[in-house]
Amino acid sequence: MKKLPSIKEAFEKEGLDINKIEITGCPERHVEAAKAFIKLCVGHDAVNPTWNPDYTDYSQIKYENWWNMGSASGVGFSCRDCDGWRSNSSVGSRLVSETREKANAIGNSEEYQELFKTMMVYNRPVEKE
Repeated sequence: MKKLPSIKEAFEKEGLDINKIEITGCPERHVEAAKAFIKLCVGHDAVNPTWNPDYTDYSQIKYENWWNMGSASGVGFSCRDCDGWRSNSSVGSRLVSETREKANAIGNSEEYQELFKTMMVYNRPVEKE
C-alpha cells in the first residue's frame, strides 16, 4: 500500500475543511467522539476509495481493527490486530477495510489510533452522592 493519507489530506481530497465539522443537538461531552467518528469515516474512504463491502457475498472478506482498551504494559489504548470476516458480521461497513494491509496501516497509524481512542473511550462522569 502506498502512503496512508492523513485525515487532513482525506478531507482536502473531498473538498472539505476539517476545521468546519459541526455537531449539534447532542450533549457537549459526546461532541469530540462524534467528530472523531466523522474523521475516521472520511479517512477510511480515502484508504479504500473504490471498494464497497458486499454483504451478500459471503466469500468477500472485510477487515476491521480490534483494539486493546488497556494492557499490562501500561500502554492503555492500542491496536491489537485486525481480523477478516465474511458477510455475517456484528460491525457496520463504515470502518472496515478491503485488505489486511490497509487495516493494519490504519491500526498502526498514531493519528487514526488517537481518533479511534477519542471515539471509543468514554470516561463517564459519575455523580457523587
